[in-house]
Amino acid sequence: MRRVTAIGAPLLVAVACASSTNRIPDVPGAETNPALVRIARQCALVASCADAHDSSAFRTPQSCFDWYVVNARDEAPLADCVMKAKSCGDLTSCTHARADLLAESFCKAHPGVLSACDGDKLLTCEGDGSSESTAVDCASMGGTCGERKNGGLVVRGCIAPKTCPANAPEHRCDGDAVVDCEDGIADRNACPPGSKCVASTDAYGAPTARCRSGAGRECTLAGSAFCEGDVAYACVQNGRFAGLHSSDCGAIGLGCVVRSGRVSCTRRGPPSCSPDPASCLGDELRFCADGIPFRVSCKEIGMSTCDPAGGGGEALCK
Repeated sequence: MRRVTAIGAPLLVAVACASSTNRIPDVPGAETNPALVRIARQCALVASCADAHDSSAFRTPQSCFDWYVVNARDEAPLADCVMKAKSCGDLTSCTHARADLLAESFCKAHPGVLSACDGDKLLTCEGDGSSESTAVDCASMGGTCGERKNGGLVVRGCIAPKTCPANAPEHRCDGDAVVDCEDGIADRNACPPGSKCVASTDAYGAPTARCRSGAGRECTLAGSAFCEGDVAYACVQNGRFAGLHSSDCGAIGLGCVVRSGRVSCTRRGPPSCSPDPASCLGDELRFCADGIPFRVSCKEIGMSTCDPAGGGGEALCK
């Protein structure tokens, strides 16, 4: 990450539509929500500090803004750390000290490998990029990382007799968390705020347990998404099943939309700007995030000026 001094005075943010020509007119009556202003300021810093080792979600202010408003609850420790950072050094501590970095490093070095044990940690490689890989501390469930044979396959996971004793149901609720016990392997996934775990049986009478939204919807297919009012729900892969993640867009003054199968928190009504690359006007970084235009002074986030080509065609502070 680039080096920067601590942020000084509070950021004063006006709003304007992003334009690749740098001629960005002010927008009368544009967004002044202080929560969104704070996110935009932090995301200008995050993108300007990001390096090749960081997730693509952090490399532009627009993608950072979108990531934060959708993932602030489900990735609370990282999201909170990022929003409190005051320098590039702080951000490096946030993004490079995560437990999942162990999994990311392993998956980069072992393409094609799906899982492995590192002491009591279960490393799982997911998706097309290593940034989706995870590390689970089996000790938190009173177990260790190990292997079980299932036919001709070797299954790795957390072996936790206390969580999954003999004859435990394969799927059950533990409060508002889903607990899976298969082949002696334990998995526990908490349901997101606003949802609850519901136990039932499938068409064959076998026990099931799933997180259900406030309106009673559940995920059956990973990668799908839906809105309930201003609450965004995304279905992600949790072991063999699709788990539920949620974000309360309305809590920060945004609405929920699904575009091309992907859920987003965005401005209610028509967008106030177009999703052009971020640009500079003097020392100001200007960008459009989720239909909302922002203007951030690079000097007020501890940097010297705005670089029009700072991010390979995307303006950034430096």
